Amino acid sequence: MMKQQSGLVIWSRYFLLIVGGVLAVRLFLFAPYVVKGVSMEPTLANNERILVNKWVYYAENPQRGDIIVLHATKEDDYIKRIIGIPGDELELKDGILYRNGSVASEPYLAEATLSGFERIVVPKDSYFVMGDNRNRSMDSREIGFIARSNVVGRAEYVFYPLDRTHEVR
Repeated sequence: MMKQQSGLVIWSRYFLLIVGGVLAVRLFLFAPYVVKGVSMEPTLANNERILVNKWVYYAENPQRGDIIVLHATKEDDYIKRIIGIPGDELELKDGILYRNGSVASEPYLAEATLSGFERIVVPKDSYFVMGDNRNRSMDSREIGFIARSNVVGRAEYVFYPLDRTHEVR
């Protein structure tokens, strides 16, 4: 009887260690997210599952072009592309994005952007984000600048559906 209990105790400890490890990875390192909506098409499609690197921004700052998950509201997380970092001067005129006075290269866009905005400067510790499907995206044009503290992590990989797995760029 004692031998069975000690075996059960040992396996219970292993189980708790594994569960604890999985939870630690999920909370602090990587997390799965579901893309909701069409705002990131053609880069990311509705209902794709992505892996988000949550620890990368402890080691480095978010960069222009990164696709990030962010807390847009207390209830909702969005996935968007960083268009402007702190200090960037941005303007969207006639469907063309100007960053710091030069035309920004945006090969990921599938169609011309219909709306625009006047010159803005991205404040310290903030980011300006937009969807790749700009005509169908709720982004910094509506919700404003994104505080650094609201950035969850960087999208790294689409892992589902299996026939569309790829790195996120």
